Amino acid sequence: MEFADARLHLVLNMAGLECKKNKGTMKKQGHVLSDRSRTNVIGIVRLVISVFILLPCSVVVAGDQPEFKVSSATEATLEGGNVNIMVIQTGNKHFELRVPKNYGTQAGPDGQSILFTSQTGSSVITVKMSTNYAGALPKTEELRDQVAKKYANASLVQTSVCHTTCGNGVLFDLFQPAAGNSTMRIRDGFISFPEGSFEFTLSCDVREYDQNRLSFAWLLNSFHLQTEPAK
Repeated sequence: MEFADARLHLVLNMAGLECKKNKGTMKKQGHVLSDRSRTNVIGIVRLVISVFILLPCSVVVAGDQPEFKVSSATEATLEGGNVNIMVIQTGNKHFELRVPKNYGTQAGPDGQSILFTSQTGSSVITVKMSTNYAGALPKTEELRDQVAKKYANASLVQTSVCHTTCGNGVLFDLFQPAAGNSTMRIRDGFISFPEGSFEFTLSCDVREYDQNRLSFAWLLNSFHLQTEPAK
């Protein structure tokens, strides 16, 4: 529960800062947020908090804590610029992924997760590392049942292949009711590697899903195993 409390505190702080920022911007422009907009923001925050509280329940490691180190770096692009990347070190392996455009990032307080938050605060992508499912994921039906249990109030609508350069995994799409009669879209993907697994989760308002799913796909496509650590 200490892990869940730490991540809950992180999400609340980020949500509070984003709300203050948006409120100040709206005042400068002479606009007033509607009650419906406030309700939708509250719904988004509640969903993100519920996701972070439930995440520890989805991964149970019996007496064996994964050893991961997360750091940030930059990488040159073919176009001549630089992009921000996150480097995940476990054992002698270095995984890398690019930070999506218009997203901020922060490593989780436990060192086993990364939080990507859109500039608007309406979309959150989490990457969680675990020693579970080392070498191979469980059967899709078994993993689907675990996801359905984790998001008990959501409707699981689709199962598909999760593509990365580190191999293919499983991706689940869900709709989750939120406050103010709004709906959240959740994409929950799993990738296995010899020493453990990665879980990638997107949470956003259904009306902004098309835009944010591209950022999610971009992040997955950038995920790869690097033979030498980035500098």
